[in-house]
Amino acid sequence: MTREVLAQLWRERLDDYSGSEMTVQEWRGFNGIPIYQYYYWRRYLASSNTQTTDAGSWLAAEVMNSHPASSASGCITIRIAGAAIESDPGL
Repeated sequence: MTREVLAQLWRERLDDYSGSEMTVQEWRGFNGIPIYQYYYWRRYLASSNTQTTDAGSWLAAEVMNSHPASSASGCITIRIAGAAIESDPGL
């Protein structure tokens, strides 16, 4: 069984669990699934869902505040989550 087939099987299993009114212990006991496999696949599929974003996509940015000195020199500073990227056209 390929990794993709297993992943699809576990997506279906986790959907089945979500639709049940059982606890994890009850559900995995009823289905004969070891607890470590349940948690492994839940974690694996959750992390793979966050990594499936399209690397080629762009997000729009809006200029919030223009500083007169930076626009005169052509310097651009981008600040995101405490990090700053500065671009100076003269360098």
